Amino acid sequence: MLWRLGRDPEAREARLQAIFDDLRTLVAQSEGLARDLDGKLAAREERLQALLSEARAVTSGASAAARSEAPALRMASARDDALRAGELEPAATAARIEALADAGTAVDEIARRLGVAAAEVRLVIGLKAARAARRRVAASEARAHA
Repeated sequence: MLWRLGRDPEAREARLQAIFDDLRTLVAQSEGLARDLDGKLAAREERLQALLSEARAVTSGASAAARSEAPALRMASARDDALRAGELEPAATAARIEALADAGTAVDEIARRLGVAAAEVRLVIGLKAARAARRRVAASEARAHA
């Protein structure tokens, strides 16, 4: 197609300008999508953090109450309470994902072992990386202002 346009410099210039305009539009759209995705990931991270906090509260409350129970009943009771609350499993799964990822296990292997989607594994790993990045930025800002 460009060889045809090579004969007509004005048509070629107009076509190239149209291509550049289309590319600028695509870049702007992709930046907007990236911002939307970043916002959604931040909201998801906040939700997961809230679930982790609630799960820790459930497990610490279950641990305090279970100290007076027999050891066999203690384990069953804490797990049953957490399952009824519906909050321990996501937190425990996220913790297991992070531990396996820290050990260098592949995403697909983590997903297979834990019975979760690979996308969920990538999300948890990404959220952990985002938390670490935010901590690094906050630490560098604190050093800059100190």
